[in-house]
Amino acid sequence: MTTTLEARSQADRAPGFRRALAYEWAAFRTVRSNWVLIGAALLVQLLLTVFAHDSRDHGDVTFTKVLSVAWLFGALVGALGVNSFGTEYRFRTITTTVLTARSRTRVLLAKMGVVTAVAVATEIAVLATSWLVLAVFFAAAPTVSSSLVMGTGVVVYTALMTLIGLALAALLHGSVVPIAFLVVWPEVEMLLINRLDLPEWLLVVLQPFYSARRLINETPDWPHVLPMLGLAAVLLCAAGIVLACRDV
Repeated sequence: MTTTLEARSQADRAPGFRRALAYEWAAFRTVRSNWVLIGAALLVQLLLTVFAHDSRDHGDVTFTKVLSVAWLFGALVGALGVNSFGTEYRFRTITTTVLTARSRTRVLLAKMGVVTAVAVATEIAVLATSWLVLAVFFAAAPTVSSSLVMGTGVVVYTALMTLIGLALAALLHGSVVPIAFLVVWPEVEMLLINRLDLPEWLLVVLQPFYSARRLINETPDWPHVLPMLGLAAVLLCAAGIVLACRDV
């Protein structure tokens, strides 16, 4: 009997992080709202591309115009991170997910891995759709090199927004406030903080979302992503500590 229990225990431990990833992926793909968000992101990008294109413009001009406003809809993808914890608190499945886990940190890392991968894949698909529409239907293919540079900035920005959404959902035990944060805070940065008469370096720090959007450029300024990266790291660390120390 003891031998059987030990063998079963070893079998349970063997998959480790892979089992957590498989569980989180299964949970992710069974949530209908996640697929609605992905579909909405693709549809919005398609509509932006169609309405932004002018027959007198080169594809680069249209692609730049689309990406310059696409960040407004970044919350559609960022909400995938919010859903990762938010739906579990909503439907009370968080108890099964977290309380029965041997490591709550592993749960958090698995959720981070799944939502980041999906967010990146979704954004790549969104950008590819926009590029193909311009190339195939409007015969105005944007320059590949500049499209890749600008697209990389969008992907990084969206992935960080998704991780911030996940951390906020874990900290706040819900979806409404984290989604509101993802929608409202970038606007607050642009409309209010940017108007303050502060040193440039302080403005960059106080505007993590606005600063990171400078990556969406043919000549991206990569150091400007550090404030948003730091915000994501701080929130995720806080989420990990809170998740490990309190009842769900």
